[in-house]
Amino acid sequence: MTSRYFRVPLHEIGYLRAIVDGYDGLAVVRSHDPGRGEVEWMVAEGREAEAGALAERLSAEIGLCEIVRPADWSDLGAATPAPGDPV
Repeated sequence: MTSRYFRVPLHEIGYLRAIVDGYDGLAVVRSHDPGRGEVEWMVAEGREAEAGALAERLSAEIGLCEIVRPADWSDLGAATPAPGDPV
């Protein structure tokens, strides 16, 4: 799985998620801090070109802009489970 990072206007995040989800199995979208407008696409193996083409279209449509991975983002696997969460 390859990760790509983007910035998008806050009011477009829901639309972005809906569009990416519509491409069944293309990528998982997550945001670290919903107030910052930064999202990560965890792109499925072998679908990098399709994800790139979609990112280009969304760039023109909603202002999606690729960025480097924000330094303060934690990895999903490195997160410490909250008390009571299944391990």
